[in-house]
Amino acid sequence: MKEDSASILKSLTPAGLAIGFLAGTTLGSSVSFLMELQPSRLVLTVALLGLTGAVLGLGAAACIRRCIT
Repeated sequence: MKEDSASILKSLTPAGLAIGFLAGTTLGSSVSFLMELQPSRLVLTVALLGLTGAVLGLGAAACIRRCIT
């Protein structure tokens, strides 16, 4: 079954947000582990990189949406 472009474009935003957040938190926990940060700084680092990843994921989804349409 072929999906129309409207349904694909609707699913890009949540997917970009989720993948960006996952990538950001993974990177944040890796960096925190390698730098042997204390728990409070670890939580802050993971949260900040998670939010940064989510914003970049939304930006990537918007860019893809703009290129498709």
